[in-house]
This record gives sequence, C-alpha cells and structure tokens, in this order.
Amino acid sequence: MQHTPQRHLKQQQQQQQRAVLLVAHGLKENVAKLAPVDTIQQVTLQPVNHSIPNAPGKKASVAIYAHLAAKYGGKIHADAAKEGLELYGEYVEEAKQVPGSHPNIDILLEVLSGGKELSVEVQQQ
Repeated sequence: MQHTPQRHLKQQQQQQQRAVLLVAHGLKENVAKLAPVDTIQQVTLQPVNHSIPNAPGKKASVAIYAHLAAKYGGKIHADAAKEGLELYGEYVEEAKQVPGSHPNIDILLEVLSGGKELSVEVQQQ
C-alpha cells in the first residue's frame, strides 16, 4: 500500500475531525445534557453483579447508565452500549489503551464486542 500525499492529507483531516468531535462532545458536556441523578442511590448491572454508587467520581457513570436504562427499557445491548460509549467521550480511548482504568466503560466495550445483554436496575434513595 502506497503512502500518497493525498492519502496522508485525508488521514490528517480525519484525525482533526475526530479531535473536534471529542472537544465538542466531551464527557462533561454530554452528562450535563442528561437527567439529574440527585435521587439515585446506585445503579446495578446484572448478570455481572456490578454496582455503581452515586458518589463523587462516579456521578457521570450513574447518569449515563440511568439514561441508558430509561431509554432502552432497563437493558444494555449493542445499541445502548454504543450510545453509552459516545456519551463517555474522550475517556473511551483511554479505557481501550489501559483496560481496567475505567471499568464502567470496559463493561460497555464488552457488551459491544461480545454481543451480550445486561439488565440495569436504577435504585432510588
């Protein structure tokens, strides 16, 4: 495969477009558009038995998973996982590079790649 100047330019343009999308749609901005999580105690995912408490450092994940639960009838499947990853924005690439660094993103990546479905329980305070 040859590296032509046109191909190189196209790759640079695609990288710039992705960078613009990340800046325009980062996690903070995306979560700000979701419903508040003040009344949620935690979100639990089954059958993986994974709970996300509504605590500092976890509020964005609670908001994203609660949004997905409401939109997709309490289920996380490929379409829901894809939307969730879009909402996580710039953190998805880091999660891919360092597995385990963002376990709530890892779960969505596993759903997307493995085709499994999870149920989501949103527990109110």
